[in-house]
Order: sequence, then structure tokens, then C-alpha cells
Amino acid sequence: RLLPASMLEYLKIYYAVLLDNELFVRDTQCPSSLSLGGDPGLDAVLEWIRPEIGRLVGFELAPTYSYTRRYAKGELLKRHKDRESCEVSVTVSIKVPQRAAPSVVYLRPPNARATKVAMREGDGCIYAGAEIEHWRDRFRVDGYIQLFFHFISKSGRYYPDHLFDGRKFLGGTRLTAEK
Repeated sequence: RLLPASMLEYLKIYYAVLLDNELFVRDTQCPSSLSLGGDPGLDAVLEWIRPEIGRLVGFELAPTYSYTRRYAKGELLKRHKDRESCEVSVTVSIKVPQRAAPSVVYLRPPNARATKVAMREGDGCIYAGAEIEHWRDRFRVDGYIQLFFHFISKSGRYYPDHLFDGRKFLGGTRLTAEK
């Protein structure tokens, strides 16, 4: 349980508003699914959770960007590593379709076996997005919603160059595709 119930409920309502206003786009990584990056409301959640994620990883973080995806039936997220702006990444399950299995992400650190992480609504997984391969199997049903938070270490090699992922501030120009 990474997100409290009240935040999870807020996010479900916020997603309904985003869907009604047709604010989602399609990206090249998962072209059948709906995505949105750098949204001001989701960037606010990124900033809200930043101190807790920093506490969990043991060092101070700086925000880069938020990203979300509503996975379509049949979509596949190929095995990949993220770019430098994703030094510390968090994936949070926001919506699991009724009667569907938990949301699953696979992680494979260098020189190690893959690990399967199953998440129910509100659960999250923290990983080094730029170092660890991660992927998702083909979705059997429509409607899984994941929210991604990306950070860099405030004392690391990517700070301050990747702060806000090249934007002037959080909630700035929307990102149209996960980079």
C-alpha cells in the first residue's frame, strides 16, 4: 500500500475527468493504450509523494516527471530500461479491472534473475528505472491504470541537468510520450 485510500479514490475520479476531456494521447511504446505525461495534477502527486519515496530509498530526491498509462487489452510493454530522468522510478497500480488479476511488472537487475511484482490497487514498486530492465506481459483485459513517478538523486550525477525532465517546473509543458 503505497497510496492511502483517499489519494487512490481521488486519482480514480481525476482519471475519469481526464478521460471525459479526452486529454490522453497514444505513445509509441504502447500505441493501443492511452497515456499522459507531465500532467499538472499528476505532477502534484509526484511532488506530494517525493519525501516518502526519498525516505524509502534512503536519499533525497528531485522530481523529474509523472507519466500514466491506461493499458488496452492485448497491449504488451516490451523489456526495456528507461533514460536518465528515471534514475529512481515508481510504478503504482491505480485501477485493476473487476475480477482481473493484480497488475504485474517484471524486473530484471543486471546479472540477476527476473522478479515478478504483482500489485493491487494502491500498491507500488520502486526500482532503478535506468538500470533495471522492466516489462509487462500482454494484457488480457482492458483498463489497467498505472501511474509512474520518476526522480533523480539530488546528490547524483543527473542533478540538476534532468530536474523536471527539461521543463522549467513541474506541471509545465505536457509530455506527449514517455521518453
